[in-house]
Amino acid sequence: MSYDPYALAFPAAPFTLSSKDFEPGGALPASAYATADGPGESPELSWGPLPAGTRSLVVTAFDADAPIPGGLWHWVVKDIPATVPGLAHGAGAGLPPGAVHLVNDLGAAAWSGVKPPPGTGTHRLVVCATALSVASLDVPAGASLAMLNILLIPHTVGRAVLVGTSTAGV
Repeated sequence: MSYDPYALAFPAAPFTLSSKDFEPGGALPASAYATADGPGESPELSWGPLPAGTRSLVVTAFDADAPIPGGLWHWVVKDIPATVPGLAHGAGAGLPPGAVHLVNDLGAAAWSGVKPPPGTGTHRLVVCATALSVASLDVPAGASLAMLNILLIPHTVGRAVLVGTSTAGV
């Protein structure tokens, strides 16, 4: 089964999301993988032009093919100022001023690299940039990622999605 986590999402104006580190639908770089030496590095991301009224962005990375119910959220960053044109390679370890990591499904307030289990095939990492009409999204401490997505709804002015792939053994 091929799951699209944004198929039923609240409608939003499209804008462009790209990366110098991977082509749309292409393989993520080896640096994005979790290894014995660490959690890997987030890929470079660029976006724009942003929809009118954008004041901040939320960026998420979701493994839609993780072999667990509901997939796996690898990365969540909120309050990225709209004046920032993207995130540098490895930004998971150094966000722009004002941006905040939220705790991902692996319990880290950081980028957690991809690492598909053997025998699970190719996984899609769905990277999403959501443009918001507020400078800061109020997310209660300890809120789930489902709650984050609910809180986005009334403030969403745009959404851009970029998909990369990963496989076991890289």
